[in-house]
Amino acid sequence: MYRIQILLIILFSLTASADHHLDDEDNACHMDYPNIDSELLLENDRVVVQRFTIQPGQWEGIHRHPPNQLYIQLTDGDWSYKSNGKTELFSMAAGEVSWNETSTELDAQHESGNVGAHPVSYLWVGVKPGCLAEPAGQD
Repeated sequence: MYRIQILLIILFSLTASADHHLDDEDNACHMDYPNIDSELLLENDRVVVQRFTIQPGQWEGIHRHPPNQLYIQLTDGDWSYKSNGKTELFSMAAGEVSWNETSTELDAQHESGNVGAHPVSYLWVGVKPGCLAEPAGQD
């Protein structure tokens, strides 16, 4: 939990000088899951910060990822991950962090589900302007 607090302090200190506004418009930097609602915590000219909670047995639904996203696992969780016809089971501990440099498009048929016994919460931080980049292979 200590790592999460440090990351959030750094994140919010980087964004403190920017104008803060929440915007419900569709945005290329927002994560949009068909089956999961998000909580938009912060959006400004530098980042989009969204919190998600997935209940046991719930799946996100097939979705895309914009490039340049920071992922922060807030609670321990057991996952099943599907992409390009492959399935993988894995666990993540609260405080684990990863960086998603490239986009994932809908044709990958990508989705994850909570296969554990407890709700799982995490943050996606889209870093602007990088998350606005065109997906690989797009003109």
